[in-house]
Amino acid sequence: MRRILSAALAAFILTTPALAEEKASGGFSASSLYYGGKGGFMKPDGKDNDSAINIAGVVGAPIQRYLSWEAELGLTVKDGEVGADTDWDLFSAAGYAVFRTEGKVGVKAKMGVAYWDDPNDSDLSLSAGVGAGIRLGKKGILDVEYTQINDNVDFISVGYLYNFK
Repeated sequence: MRRILSAALAAFILTTPALAEEKASGGFSASSLYYGGKGGFMKPDGKDNDSAINIAGVVGAPIQRYLSWEAELGLTVKDGEVGADTDWDLFSAAGYAVFRTEGKVGVKAKMGVAYWDDPNDSDLSLSAGVGAGIRLGKKGILDVEYTQINDNVDFISVGYLYNFK
């Protein structure tokens, strides 16, 4: 969790000048229902463990100006390895409260609860992430995120969200 908080603070400090400048630019704002998908590497702890490749569907909606909710459903499309030759995959279903700044380039931070299931265990745990988004046109945003699914699994992803408004 310390990694996430440190990354969030660094991202906020580095993007503060850009956020002030872009405020007037009318950048991406989650002002109505949005949906999208993402893909990336699901990395289990341990230096000898190989990442799995996961995809996820995302749906969300605003609560107020900078705050929204997101639901995410993810699954493995290519197994990773844990140990010498044990295949590893992960299914996850999560709900998050999301803070996102407006503008052409924005910062995203999320915290919520994730249900996850791998071949060895399944549980419900706190999950959090940080990222950055780049506006693509009037209705799209490209997100790059780091999410800690649980204490032992990290998800590094790139995704696209489409805003219905």
